[in-house]
Amino acid sequence: MNKSKLRNSIIIGILLSVTIIFAVGNSDIYKEISISIRLYNEVYRQLFTNYVDPIKAQDFTENSIREMMKELDPYTVFLTKEEKEPLETLTKGKYGGVGLRISMRKDTLTVISPMDGSPASRSNIFPGDQIIKIDSVSTVGMDLDKSAQLIRGEIGTSVILTIRRPGVPGLNEYTLNRENINITDVSYTGMLNDHIGYIRLSGFSKGASQEVRDAISTLRKEDRKMQGLVLDLRGNPGGLLAEALAVSELFTNVGDTLLLTKGRTPMSNKVFIAEQKPFLPNDVKLAVLVNQGSASASEIVAGVIQDLDRGIVIGATSFGKGLVQTVFRIDNDHSVKVTTAKYYIPSGRLIQKPDYLNNPKMVEDNISTDTLFYSKNRRTLKGGGGIVPDLEIKAESLSDYSRELWRQNMFYSYAIHYKSVNGEIPVPVVVDEDLVYDFKKFLEKDEFIYNHKNEKKLRDIEKELLKEDKFKDLMDPFKSIYAVYDSLKAGEFEANSEQIKRGLVSELSTLAGGLSERIKNDIKNDPAIDKAIEVLLDGIGYNTTLGYAN
Repeated sequence: MNKSKLRNSIIIGILLSVTIIFAVGNSDIYKEISISIRLYNEVYRQLFTNYVDPIKAQDFTENSIREMMKELDPYTVFLTKEEKEPLETLTKGKYGGVGLRISMRKDTLTVISPMDGSPASRSNIFPGDQIIKIDSVSTVGMDLDKSAQLIRGEIGTSVILTIRRPGVPGLNEYTLNRENINITDVSYTGMLNDHIGYIRLSGFSKGASQEVRDAISTLRKEDRKMQGLVLDLRGNPGGLLAEALAVSELFTNVGDTLLLTKGRTPMSNKVFIAEQKPFLPNDVKLAVLVNQGSASASEIVAGVIQDLDRGIVIGATSFGKGLVQTVFRIDNDHSVKVTTAKYYIPSGRLIQKPDYLNNPKMVEDNISTDTLFYSKNRRTLKGGGGIVPDLEIKAESLSDYSRELWRQNMFYSYAIHYKSVNGEIPVPVVVDEDLVYDFKKFLEKDEFIYNHKNEKKLRDIEKELLKEDKFKDLMDPFKSIYAVYDSLKAGEFEANSEQIKRGLVSELSTLAGGLSERIKNDIKNDPAIDKAIEVLLDGIGYNTTLGYAN
């Protein structure tokens, strides 16, 4: 960046600041910002004029802005053109690509599933395939975001994927033409029993509300006497506000207050009212599932349904992300995403948890301390951030042994092994005792290593001690202690057999039929779904929980 461009950037920054000043309309703030800008500009001038080595102006400026924004909340960030692309994909609901869901498995870029009808699906790319190169670029050591960015591109262009298929010798190249790929947010729809429908919503990109509407239509065609619906928002990180409101309108009545946003500028203060008749009839009971991974738009939907007593919220307290971001374009290559308001659901509750600031000393404290609120039927609701469920279901805790199996990708590795040996995996996946025994032998052959927490610490200490000359001649100094740990570990596999079976079902189902097949199998052993079915079939209990007279 030359001096002229640098000067222009500073002028743009000043003009942006002045615009904000006028929008806020506070003369005291004008004085404070004016003084701060002069200080910033003078420091900048001294650095660029006098520093011993030439400073890379653009890199230095971008990094200083990033560091400045770290003092505020995690969602106020500086964006380059490349970093803005995921936001644009979210708002468009589509992108140029080949239709692959990918993940990192054992540090290898791996196909989770191809999307139906996509270039990847038509080319017979399968779940479990490992992408070794994208065009001529090796994926070794590449992070997931960068890999996705390379696979995506302008519609009509092509990309070459070099793929290794476990169990099949050699590598194969696939030349795929990029097409319009529509983002799918409803990852599974089906009937849980004769009268209870189920929808898993994994995001809120453009078109999500229409997907939910279509899913409801499909379920009601399958069962015209559908008594209840489970809307699963667990692990849903949110997305577009407009889609959250549109999904909420599917279940609420005309005139219902859905959401309020409050900020410091007039444009940030809005009230959103339902304008559409409910798409799901009011006599169809509703249960919404949330957990710690349900955030932002998910919390809006769950909060609206809870506050208006339209349905019962089940699960664990949600994430507590109730901050509104607005993207401001700075120039052709840079934008800033700024938190401009906060979300308040119909009862007046603030969704945001209070500890969102990285450096609370940087802003004035204006967080409400109210913690008690009321639903439409005068039910008592808890404030303080996040959506507290009406019925709490504690997720099953994984044992240390099971957690280590997942961490080392042993279920996935076995699924790949099983498919390479047996060919196609029949669905639905059934894990019998023979398969469990085969998995146990696989772990022994694959040298799965499991150490108790203190055992690992002890082995690390032993390694350090044996580096010293005075301890080098010691033979197995902790042998007797390790013998105790070995006896404890001998029964770990059998003690965790149920969690192991579920892990095998999940990964084998993913390889057999992708994400939808995995969800279809996982919901069969899900305490939150079991509770939702129980509640939706109990008319008296359902109405009592929501404060309706029976």
